[in-house]
Formats: sequence, C-alpha cells, structure tokens
Amino acid sequence: MINSLQRERDESVRFFRKAGGGPVRTMVGGAPGRCKYYFQRYSMKKFLVAVLSALMVAVMAVSAVACSGSASVKIIEIDLTEEEYAFILPKGSELTETINGYIADLKSEEGLGGVTIDELFDAEADGTAENLGEVLTEVPAGADRADYFVVATNAEFAPFEYFQGAYFAGIDMHIAKLFADALGKTLVIRHMKFESVIPTVSGSDYSGDSEDGTAVQPDGIQADIGMAGLTVTPNRAEAVSFTDSYYNAAQRVAVLSDDTAFDECKTKEDVVAVLNTLTGEIAGAATGQTGYTYLAGDNSGTMGEDFKGFADVFAEIKQYNSIGLAVQDLAGARLRVVVGDKFTLAEAVNGING
Repeated sequence: MINSLQRERDESVRFFRKAGGGPVRTMVGGAPGRCKYYFQRYSMKKFLVAVLSALMVAVMAVSAVACSGSASVKIIEIDLTEEEYAFILPKGSELTETINGYIADLKSEEGLGGVTIDELFDAEADGTAENLGEVLTEVPAGADRADYFVVATNAEFAPFEYFQGAYFAGIDMHIAKLFADALGKTLVIRHMKFESVIPTVSGSDYSGDSEDGTAVQPDGIQADIGMAGLTVTPNRAEAVSFTDSYYNAAQRVAVLSDDTAFDECKTKEDVVAVLNTLTGEIAGAATGQTGYTYLAGDNSGTMGEDFKGFADVFAEIKQYNSIGLAVQDLAGARLRVVVGDKFTLAEAVNGING
C-alpha cells in the first residue's frame, strides 16, 4: 500500500539569463508625444564595462539563490528502519476496541464512512487532499464533555497532520473526523508541541519525547486520543495504550542533490557505513521523532538495545520542530544529512524542489 505512494518527483532547477547588446536609447523631453530619442553607440571600453556589470549581477543572483536555501535535495531510497505508526489512548480507555474496529474498517475495501485509508494516502500523494475547514480547538465552556471527541496532535508532520492556512489537514486529521462522525460526537483538535501529546492523553508525566528530557507536567487526561504520527515503542507503551497500527513506516536519509557520498549504497548497512564517515558534520531531524532517535542513539528499544546511533560521529545533531524545517536547513547547506520518515521526508523534499 505505502510503496505505491512513495512518488518521488525528480525535478531540475534551471536558471536562464538572456544577455542583449545594442545601442542605448536615451529619452529626453517632457510630455508624451514630445519625447526625442537619441542613440549612441557603445565604445569598446563601455561595452566591456557593461558586460562585466552583467556578469556581476549574474553572480549576485546565483549567490542570492544559494543564500535563500533553494538548492535541490534528494532522498537515499533505502529504508533504515522498520516501524509502525498507531494512535494512542489513555490506559484502560473504553474506546480501544471501537477505535481498532474503525481502523480495520479503514483498511477494508468498504472503508469507514465510505473512505479507505488508501484513498487518504492517495489524495495526499496526488495533491488533491482538502483541509477539514472550521474545527473546534477546545470544548466550549459549559458544554457536556461526553459530546465531544478530543484529539491531541502536533500539526507539523505532513502529510499526517499539518495546517493548510488556518485549517487542519492531513491523513490523521481526516481519520480523526471519520472517528468523530462514527462516534456521533463533535470533533475537537488540540494542537500542541509534540512532546506534550503523550502526557495530554496519559494524564501522567512523560519525558520520552522532550528535547531536553524534561518531563511534561499534565493536568489530568485532556484528550480522548493522540494522533501525531506516533511510532509504537516500548517506552511509550508504558504511558499510553496503542491502537492497532495503520501505517508501516521507515526512516530514510536526505542530502543535497550534488552529494555523491551515498551513491554506491545498496543496503541499509551501506548507508550506516557512510554515515559513520561523516565525522564533524551536522545532521538534523525532528524533535521526538524516530529520525532523531536514529541519529542520536536509541534508549527506547525501537531499534534494538545495541543500536548506538551517531552521536559520536556528528559534531551536532540539530533538533527541529518539523522535518520540513530541517530540510530547509539542508537545502541551505547548513546540514549534511537529514533523517526522517520516508513519506514525510518526501513531502518536505518535494516542497523544496518545487
């Protein structure tokens, strides 16, 4: 299912500059219709000055492009991990069986509410997906909480959850709407930092996804479900209950298009070998996501107890609020590599490459 959605658009960016020569036309005079035009031929000296000036403008334009971070980016088409995405529920939630039934419906030919998960992924891949429009972000004061289906998310992980203008969009957000409709409840979506999603759902302290390891202090259970492209890990499972998985994920590496270091790689072991040669370089990934865990080292059990990561290789592993921001820095040559979910990484790279 997912392989059919990994559409990589390999586009080239070309810059054209048209240089022209000829006489200079100078306009003197006043009102329209009374202008006189005088023509003067360039001397060879003036011609050379003009050519040099044009070259300087061209160099400045190229420099501006480089500084704007518009260099093209490519993805190394080799999966580094095997993982599953699922939604999270409070421990002991009465919705667990119901939500798992809805996920099974989404995977079936009939779908949930007539919509299949394949159709949701296809719409994102084709660029035809729509946003949700107006959605509540809090339960109205004085309303009966039982009438609302409250979702905790971090809408910075396209194509799963993101903003289109002021509106929520993405695969998970459409699934949230389908869940709410099936439950007969009004949807409420609460956008927050990624590290706050699990504490908001669990109602307990959790530091596993925070940038500095500081536990997020919740004020009791504040959401019915968490939907934020969450990888199933043993550490997270101690705090919340995972639903059945709905997406088989994998991490991949992105580099600048002219970076040839990974060109001969055939397996994930080949990619790891190249990563281990990038001593002193800077890598990037999204905070709390598996790409960062892959780079920095794994203490969650996601990739096995013996996986050490590359913290001893890279001079710095920078964390970003979204994979898109990391790819922007990569395009600006401020990073050597970015690691992220293959589908989300493809969305970000396609956005950079146009």
